[in-house]
Amino acid sequence: MRHLEAGNGLKKAACPFFLVFFLVSIVLLAMAMGTYGCSSQSEQAIVSPSMSQYLADIAPIATDPQNGRDFRHLSIHQNGSDLLFIECSHELNPAGGCYVLLYNLSTQSLSRYGLPERYFYSSASFSPRGHHVVMSRVPKTDGSEEKSREAYESSEIVLMKTDGTDFKVLQLAKGNKVAPIMSEDETRVAYWRSTLRPPGSKSFSSKFDIWEVNLKTGQDNLYAGPFQFFTVSGLQYFSQDEMLIGAYGPMKYAQSYYEYRKKYNDSEVYRVQRGALALPEPILTEVNYAANPSVDKERNIYFSGDRPGSSFFRKSTSGVIEQWKFPPFPKGIGMGNLRAMVPAPDGSYMVFVYEYVNTPWNYKPAHQYIMGLLNTGTSEWSRLRIPPLQSSTPIAVKAAD
Repeated sequence: MRHLEAGNGLKKAACPFFLVFFLVSIVLLAMAMGTYGCSSQSEQAIVSPSMSQYLADIAPIATDPQNGRDFRHLSIHQNGSDLLFIECSHELNPAGGCYVLLYNLSTQSLSRYGLPERYFYSSASFSPRGHHVVMSRVPKTDGSEEKSREAYESSEIVLMKTDGTDFKVLQLAKGNKVAPIMSEDETRVAYWRSTLRPPGSKSFSSKFDIWEVNLKTGQDNLYAGPFQFFTVSGLQYFSQDEMLIGAYGPMKYAQSYYEYRKKYNDSEVYRVQRGALALPEPILTEVNYAANPSVDKERNIYFSGDRPGSSFFRKSTSGVIEQWKFPPFPKGIGMGNLRAMVPAPDGSYMVFVYEYVNTPWNYKPAHQYIMGLLNTGTSEWSRLRIPPLQSSTPIAVKAAD
């Protein structure tokens, strides 16, 4: 679920340092058919029931790239029914676009925000109270390195009410800005900002830090650090003055990162206090490769990891860890990767986007993305059948007065 770059459609290979880690993670994901280890009294391993229906539902997509869709970034409204996500597609425009979509889990209806089409939208999140949607975007380019670098430097954070009104661009300094979120009182927006790497580098940006803008005063300040992470995933306010973050590769340990990761069981999850100058220690070290953290309204923490076998986890405020093991790969699929996951506010379900990689020997691997739902009460997995983009109902977006 990492945001390697600000823009969708503006891609560049990650550096070898990251690729090594990614390949190791893929191998661990392939262990999803393994068995559970022993659990302590503070842990509860949940074995899901038959997954045959789920596997039957996803097989046509997982094995044929023509049936797949490019879903990314997830957010669930406090009402527990509205799901916000991004889909990149050529269905509506031959030139391609990344759209901010609203799907109602109860009515199964799909809506599309009518945002300006000259941008790629890379993330979109509901505010904690559900009044607003905050997004990151970059201008579309011709794909050249020079223009892509300019686009990253010109990335923007935009804000609107959930009904599409009061749309505005936040006035922030230039720089690569991704994954914005709103504070619990909806008076501030936090986001990741990074610096561009020199031309010709394997990736466009690195050295990510958390910034926060006060919507009342317009002041934009470093939230904590600087820590200069190599790459990052999401942010979420744990309280008004503390954040739960997913991040990888702090600059402080660039020369000894193997030892650093080994010490903390390869965790990529941190709790960061406002104004903290010292890098906090990673948390959730009870599980291998803890990543993709988020919380529900009761402050239970949800994350992905391996213990053993790729799984979703929930750690309660009392310290109890529950585990849901991810379904095995469909026949013919060699690799997989979790792209996004988010819990419902009440913790009754999790929505996720998973990438299945078909790896035939005679042509380039095909990547297929599937959106699914895990019912945490029944441990049942199901595919979310999102209607086609063409059938989505437009939501008018109106600029602020």
